[in-house]
Amino acid sequence: MSLNVLLENLLVADERPIECEDLSTWLPSWRKKQIALAVHGPFVAAAAAAVRADRLAWAFFSGYQGAIQTTFPAQARHGAVSAFCVNESGRKITDIETVVIDSNGALSLHGKKGWTLDGPEELQLFVLARNGAGLTKGPGSLACVRVPLHTPGIALARRQHQGSVPELTHAEVTFGDVGIPSSHVLPGDGYSDYAKPFRLREDIFVTGCTLAYLLGEGRLASWPTTWAQQCIAAIAGLHGCSTLDPHLAETHVLTAGVLSGAGEVIHDAEFLWGRSASDKLARWHRDLPLLSLGREARRQRVVKSWRSIGWAVPDHGGLGDHTSGSLVV
Repeated sequence: MSLNVLLENLLVADERPIECEDLSTWLPSWRKKQIALAVHGPFVAAAAAAVRADRLAWAFFSGYQGAIQTTFPAQARHGAVSAFCVNESGRKITDIETVVIDSNGALSLHGKKGWTLDGPEELQLFVLARNGAGLTKGPGSLACVRVPLHTPGIALARRQHQGSVPELTHAEVTFGDVGIPSSHVLPGDGYSDYAKPFRLREDIFVTGCTLAYLLGEGRLASWPTTWAQQCIAAIAGLHGCSTLDPHLAETHVLTAGVLSGAGEVIHDAEFLWGRSASDKLARWHRDLPLLSLGREARRQRVVKSWRSIGWAVPDHGGLGDHTSGSLVV
């Protein structure tokens, strides 16, 4: 049923891209799809919004929100804007300094993260932090905390310069003795239950929404239906991947293959932009580097997954750029 709804929204002929130059203008359209399609799952709602995007920024935003909703189904509400604060400058994801401290039963959050959305007034943060009362390494050493951005002690440190998708601004965020109810510390391990699955879901959702955005542009500019068919097939494949268990190696292997096909569709679109306005092409090329971020991490995840199911894969992966899960060929 959800796949049928997805296809219906991708193929609606009377919906055109919405001209938006800032996030506040995009949010009403995105929220409308969130409310209307919430019952069909985050991927359908995200892709249905992205097909009306006039630039990559809003497609990325829609995919990013969908990945968060899937990772935090009990906490992230459809229509509410969230950010997952994971990385710290110069540190590995499993070696971070942001910490939850327990002082006689009173919990507080301390530290700094290098990235959060900057702009939405009502922003909910999910923060990967070290468990101050637990192990220093390994399972159980990291927790995930939910906290609204307007909580006392949270401050946006400085806006980050970015060449790609400058419409979607972000900033450093600091946590100075931020009081946290115990109910806002999510159950389970912060890394294996949240941060690690989110990375795969982000690849799936952002790629799917990028394709949906290109499909909307392709319809507007009369790109060939042969390309559109491949695009729709790739989106449908990613929809299937979004429903699978991200902890299974088989899911990573399948997703790598579907991402490979998606990368080919994105690559083939390069030869079609001549049918579109030149300013749109320039903006697409400006934003395209965003899709190659995390390329090596994706490759490593796929290599590890193949090896875990008994396939002999050499150190260099034995995998082409497509199969590595890279979003850009």
